[in-house]
Amino acid sequence: MKYMGSKNRLCKEIVPIIQSYVNNSNGYLEPFVGGANVIDKIKCNNKYGCDLNKYLIALLDNIKNGWLPPKEVSEELYNNILKNKNNYDDCLVGFVGFCCSFGGKFFCGYARGYKNDGKTRRNYASESYRNLIKQAPNLKNIHFNCRDFRDINANISNFVIYCDPPYRGTTKYKTEEFPYEEFYQWCKNMAKNNIVLVSEYNMPSDFECIWSKETIANFDSNRKSNDDKNKRVEKLFIYKGEI
Repeated sequence: MKYMGSKNRLCKEIVPIIQSYVNNSNGYLEPFVGGANVIDKIKCNNKYGCDLNKYLIALLDNIKNGWLPPKEVSEELYNNILKNKNNYDDCLVGFVGFCCSFGGKFFCGYARGYKNDGKTRRNYASESYRNLIKQAPNLKNIHFNCRDFRDINANISNFVIYCDPPYRGTTKYKTEEFPYEEFYQWCKNMAKNNIVLVSEYNMPSDFECIWSKETIANFDSNRKSNDDKNKRVEKLFIYKGEI
């Protein structure tokens, strides 16, 4: 699924690393499931994907259970759903809000673009329809929940918890500031009985980087005007304890 900050292009490298920890665990959990582009590739019989956006969770849960999104979404319908979310099913709001928006950011403006010929307009709804239908079988055994990371059961044990939060200093997923310091402490608390892995550019010194790769930022607001190549170093961290 198209989603702002998706790890889909990095999955071939990070999924095997995550999987190596999952193999001997009781379960796998993602507090920031996003477009489910990592969790759908993890092999585990006990998988949980959480997110605070109820429309995202409704979309993933309904796609998992056979719901078919529309193949056409006009700009008029897009704007009507944006202004009248309560008049539509949550799964449709989620589909239009994420899959038909610029950069996969929730209602960040109606997506427009052209195919490689520069003349044929892209149909983002149709593209997303095909991608979701292809992804659907891999969502079947995932338990999706609308939940803040702070409300996740603190008593789970021997889980692998993979976190892909909003990156600090980059485009926000929503208007409120993400509680980074609280998140860091939450990771430390959960790591007492679980393996905690985090994707970020930087983390506090008691998190060890176990993988990194130079990438190109593909969302304009994550770029700097004086950074011509827009290079970033994606990293995967594990919490190792106080140094």
